[in-house]
Amino acid sequence: AMALACRPKVLLADEPTTALDVTIQAQILELLRELQRTRDMGIMLITHNLGVVAENADVVCVMYAGRVVEYANVFELFDEPLHPYTRGLFRSIPMLRDTRERLVTIKDVTHDPAEFRKIPGVIPWWPDMPAGVRPEGAPGRDEHVLVEVRPNRWVGCWRTPELEARSHRRPSLDYRRGDR
Repeated sequence: AMALACRPKVLLADEPTTALDVTIQAQILELLRELQRTRDMGIMLITHNLGVVAENADVVCVMYAGRVVEYANVFELFDEPLHPYTRGLFRSIPMLRDTRERLVTIKDVTHDPAEFRKIPGVIPWWPDMPAGVRPEGAPGRDEHVLVEVRPNRWVGCWRTPELEARSHRRPSLDYRRGDR
């Protein structure tokens, strides 16, 4: 309540539904949506729950180890995740219709560099690479960059000379609820 007293333009909600039962989760998310509507306020929702993301987000930044690895409109991201880590997140969700002896982990699905070669000039930024280990062709510095692969669709990659010129634009954060 105190955070809302100053009528902020943006509310940061860090894991607002974690460890709550689904009924309370739904009530909190509805309260956040109502606050957003009545106060014309943006909400930055930090969560690991992809169901919450699907139902409540307009734009998604997928992060790993403090770095953005993918940025997209929520529909584009769920329809076609591009970064191997994002794909791993989706594949690691247990499904009732799948019968497996064990759950898929993110590491099970993020070690295939061939998946990322679909984007010309891109060397993927692999979150789980040991320090100092770079993919072939990557520069000597330990740096990654967001590359716009289509309008306002960004993917984290190792900085390469070809990408240097393309990396100066930044994602637009001007998404409105009606633009979905």
